[in-house]
Amino acid sequence: MSRPLTCIQLHLHNKNKKLVIQSSLRINETRNFILFFEKNEFQLSAKSIPTAENTMKQRSSLSLAISSILGGVLFATSSIAAPSETYKWNNVRIDGGGFVPGIIFNQTEPNLIYARTDIGGAYRWDETTKAWIPLLDWVGWDNWGWNGVLSMATDPVDTNRVYAAVGMYTNSWDPNNGAIIRSSDKGKTWQVTKLPFKVGGNMPGRGMGERLSIDPNKNNIVYFGTEGGNGLWRSTDYGATWAKVSSFTNVGNYAQDPTDVNNYLNHNQGVLWVTFDPTSGAAGSASQTIYVGVADKENAIYRSTDGGTSWARIPGQPTGYLPHKGIYDQVNGVLYIATSDTGGPYDGAKGDVGNSPPALAPGPISALFPPAVPIFILVIVA
Repeated sequence: MSRPLTCIQLHLHNKNKKLVIQSSLRINETRNFILFFEKNEFQLSAKSIPTAENTMKQRSSLSLAISSILGGVLFATSSIAAPSETYKWNNVRIDGGGFVPGIIFNQTEPNLIYARTDIGGAYRWDETTKAWIPLLDWVGWDNWGWNGVLSMATDPVDTNRVYAAVGMYTNSWDPNNGAIIRSSDKGKTWQVTKLPFKVGGNMPGRGMGERLSIDPNKNNIVYFGTEGGNGLWRSTDYGATWAKVSSFTNVGNYAQDPTDVNNYLNHNQGVLWVTFDPTSGAAGSASQTIYVGVADKENAIYRSTDGGTSWARIPGQPTGYLPHKGIYDQVNGVLYIATSDTGGPYDGAKGDVGNSPPALAPGPISALFPPAVPIFILVIVA
């Protein structure tokens, strides 16, 4: 016959505050013990309420139980600081906090690096402490979805400026619309511009981009490629206000699974990235040549040569793939593109990597590798 479990409560007093720790163990007979422990005086008193006859054997069990608990209390309370009137809360390391879809390097300031996550906020690298500094701890319960970061951009002109497109889901799972948040002190403080649509930092295709991009010649101009058929957006006042670029008409048409009834995999992954040719402008005047990647396997790459006024599909581009990444190499005059057959981040099977050589620019894009090359091939641009 199994014997009942004894419940032991420990009451730790300090002035008017009390910490109650409850534990339990099995002894010979049922008893309830109330142990009072005062931290400053290190005094322990025990009161037992027997539920079976008082025998010497039971008293021995009680004595052993109290000794065991007291040893644990002295050990545990030796490391407990006296409670104060106010408390300071800090971060603790929790591994497995989500996927890091993007790492963003500033082009002009060494060691200025940002990382964005799909559910865990954004971070900046601190070269002095060799640690990642969390930037979105101010996000609260009412806007919890802003811990999903779809894209980031760090300003190559004023390196204190950084932007992030935040929002978790584009379906009903996140009740709020997305936002563009901006900082002029490397993420210590932020200003918020709410968007009229949702942003999916944890939606399919979140590893593509970067969707946010700053004109390296005129850094008040910022572009944002959106999801869900919302098209290409632009700000001309450092991200304070935004307007849709009406002349850019391809909003994307690719969805991972158009039949998904949860409005997750049937999400249109939209406009994927924006990159500039810095040599097409001068300091203080807008770059004239801009490239944009779209989630459209037949019409993936577009270019403007008039500062975003008009756009055209680049002829001769590879088809059948999504342009996950696009970056312009201003030194060699080459646009590099890495593609995959799906939006990812976890189901790509094959891809392609290509470039547009200077001799052909602004002509066709030529493939560097056969189509069976996986997306994880990395093109390093010097």
